Amino acid sequence: MPVTIGILQAGYGVNVSENVSKTINLIEKNYSKADLIILPEYSMVNILAGLKPDDVYNAAEPLEESNYLSRLEDLASELNVHILAHFIEKTGNPPLARSTSVLIKPFGGWEPVYSKMHLFDAYGYSESKYFIPGEKPSKEILLKGMRFAVAICYDLRFPELFRHYARRGIETILVHSGWVRGPLKEETLEFLSRARAHENTVWIVVADHYGENYVGRSMVIDPYGVKQLDLGIGEKYVEYTIDKELVYEARKTIPALMKSIEKWEISYKS
Repeated sequence: MPVTIGILQAGYGVNVSENVSKTINLIEKNYSKADLIILPEYSMVNILAGLKPDDVYNAAEPLEESNYLSRLEDLASELNVHILAHFIEKTGNPPLARSTSVLIKPFGGWEPVYSKMHLFDAYGYSESKYFIPGEKPSKEILLKGMRFAVAICYDLRFPELFRHYARRGIETILVHSGWVRGPLKEETLEFLSRARAHENTVWIVVADHYGENYVGRSMVIDPYGVKQLDLGIGEKYVEYTIDKELVYEARKTIPALMKSIEKWEISYKS
């Protein structure tokens, strides 16, 4: 059964209340029929807007009592839609928070699905000054018969996570992203997304942050690795319908996943 995904691409600041109001307004104005909406990384609070680790920790909220998630829960109920939100989760280890994906349900309630395992300590930046890394791959999300898992931004550079999901039977991987601007960074986001889709014959859906520090370019890549949608620049909300039947068509045409070696034993000549 096809599933329609809503993809939000927008820029955010440091005020959590203003950020969630912006998200709600953009979705309410443009929503049509999505079954699930994915928000970009740092849509709760933009840590690249001059924030220090203490600032981010102070903006974080506990999962159990979150005004941010409560407001999105109201939106999910109003539109009868699932919302996959990027959430800055309060921990007991200040100033370190947790970068967490939370599934908000249309019938009430929410649950954490995944915490970012691979923190962005690259290009001179140190995300590990802000967050504790996650310890487990994503829980499975089952929606209208389709099997989903979640990754966050820098995870795209770690193909073993995506192969793990594909071997588990995942058909679509949803990616929150805050892809930072820089030389050839837009091209990097695209070819990594296309590679992860093609080598695992899965759908890849990327919702990327847009703004002064972020490239935008949210996209949908099909199981053949072909880009079907690119949001380019600017703030926008777009819906795209995906079908798991294309996953199994691609896996029949390109049976690389079934023939991949799960365990390697490598010996070296002395």
